[in-house]
Amino acid sequence: MSLSLNGSSSGALYGTLFGGKDPALILGEPQPIRSDEWNVGTVWTIAQIEQGFPVRNESVPGGMDAALPYDLPLAEGWVAFRPHLVGYLVLGADQGTAWRWWVPGFALIAAVYAFAVTLLPRRPLVSAMLATGFFFNPFFQWWYQSSTLWPAVWAFATMASLVWALNSSRQRSRWVWAAVITYLTTVMAMGIYAPFIIPTVLVVAFFGLGLVIDKLRRGMRLRELFVRLVPTVAAAVISTVTTAVWLLVKAPTVEGLLSTVYPGERLIPTGIGGPISVARTIGFSFSEALDNGGGFLGINSSEASTFFLIGAFLIPVAALAIWHEARARRVLPWTLITLIAVLFVFLAFMVVPGWDGLAQLLLLDRSTPDRARIGVGIASFTLLIAIIRYLDDSTIRVSALFAGSLAGLYLASQIALAAAVLVVGGEDKLWGAAPGWWIFALVSAAAVYFFARHRVIAGALAFLSVLTASSAFVHPVYVGVFDLRETAVSQAVQEVDEDSTWVGIGDPIVTALLLESGVEAYNGTQGAPSREMWSDIDPSGQFEAQWNRIGTIFWESEAGEPIVSNPAPDTIRVTFDACADFAQENVDLVLTNRAVDQTCLDEVSSYPAQGEPLVIYRVVAP
Repeated sequence: MSLSLNGSSSGALYGTLFGGKDPALILGEPQPIRSDEWNVGTVWTIAQIEQGFPVRNESVPGGMDAALPYDLPLAEGWVAFRPHLVGYLVLGADQGTAWRWWVPGFALIAAVYAFAVTLLPRRPLVSAMLATGFFFNPFFQWWYQSSTLWPAVWAFATMASLVWALNSSRQRSRWVWAAVITYLTTVMAMGIYAPFIIPTVLVVAFFGLGLVIDKLRRGMRLRELFVRLVPTVAAAVISTVTTAVWLLVKAPTVEGLLSTVYPGERLIPTGIGGPISVARTIGFSFSEALDNGGGFLGINSSEASTFFLIGAFLIPVAALAIWHEARARRVLPWTLITLIAVLFVFLAFMVVPGWDGLAQLLLLDRSTPDRARIGVGIASFTLLIAIIRYLDDSTIRVSALFAGSLAGLYLASQIALAAAVLVVGGEDKLWGAAPGWWIFALVSAAAVYFFARHRVIAGALAFLSVLTASSAFVHPVYVGVFDLRETAVSQAVQEVDEDSTWVGIGDPIVTALLLESGVEAYNGTQGAPSREMWSDIDPSGQFEAQWNRIGTIFWESEAGEPIVSNPAPDTIRVTFDACADFAQENVDLVLTNRAVDQTCLDEVSSYPAQGEPLVIYRVVAP
């Protein structure tokens, strides 16, 4: 059992079928907001297992490329660059889910530790505490998925490799790091989620720029610089070529994704985040509200989740270091300068309009203010490590008054947010959703004080404790995965299916049952739309703007030929009439948990559930 433990919320579907406590749930509760995991990723993954890990999943008419965009396990060589999915191929659904859950998380802790101990070689214990604390940032826990974690893994491993490349005299170490980066770059790129990838790449680029300037200012010749960076450049070239070959193989799917109405090639203008986005970004002390209140400042928990931005609140310490070196006419600490610069770039992207051309050059317009927060978090933490390194090597010390003012600034920012929430939302929104915000604020302020005073162990303890408390219990402790194939209704679906085509009418459980059972159905959360499927539903193309999008397809009973609409940008509603030409020509069986009164449906069997029963119908002639 221990090898199957994970934090999946797949048990969110348990209560729709059964009463009582889910026997696989050890601690906590599933998180409904994490539907991308339990209602999309898990369901499609089990569909892949049921079909034998095909490259093209045949759950929908015309099939779907299983490699994009839902990160599914495939029985092909490219899966080597998706290490979190390999477990499904050799361990099965339960242990495979645990492997998928833990591998990216452990990789993040390892990468952050490697980076921290590279800059702080005399502080291995502090590096371990900081790496573990960083993993527990609410942003990572609420967005917990491979497309979020691998970019961060890549960022810290790459920054560590750059430090080794420019500081180590051993050529072997540079090539070993280059091999690691070659692999991780391809792993990150195959996640193809630009809104998380681009901000992390920008942080690494600014950090690398600071290192290069520093080395040049300290007398390193250009030729030596180029020689030291050869392994890193080789890693970039090899991983770029590898990714390009993969994208070439997947070109039709990529083109289909980019040509959708939603999200299509979405470009975000600068400055649309505004003050509310900044408030969410610095509102770490209110992390309880993500769980208790369903979000923070009027948005869902994932979108509102943030980091403990301790490095950002230590910018005055970095500024003091820069001033100190400038006054002494020594080489400036360029990594501090470039990390501060990238933080201001992200801030400007959130709140300053009118520089769309530069943002497009930086590719920031492919992200969003809330998703670009990953770059803010990584840059802020990297700045913290760089400040500790500087203070370790420097004779300057920050006074208690100066450090106290920084801690007070952090407290003031959290008190101002609390006052705003109190005025706008009332006491329940503040004290009901985040009753311990003031404790988080005090401990966080203490961490700011300790690090500013160069009391690193005390600061690391405060950092680790407050972050662990903020999100250690976000996820449930679950054994394996809630596999719908083990239910009576799924087994009935498989038994009655004889190369049939299905439609599921009703709640998400209906679609999940059809997909996990391995039958062909006009249901699912689609990536690049199957033109064959939609030509059956909408032969004239009348509703192409409604169905040519990435989103969840669900059906409702209504007379006439199918009508397609969008209750939300990523939701596709289709009407179903068993007597209509579409159903008569294309649909054999229907699964529903809604009361359906149609003359062209003949009941096959019925199964109890917690709401309406699940009923299988056969489509018959009028």
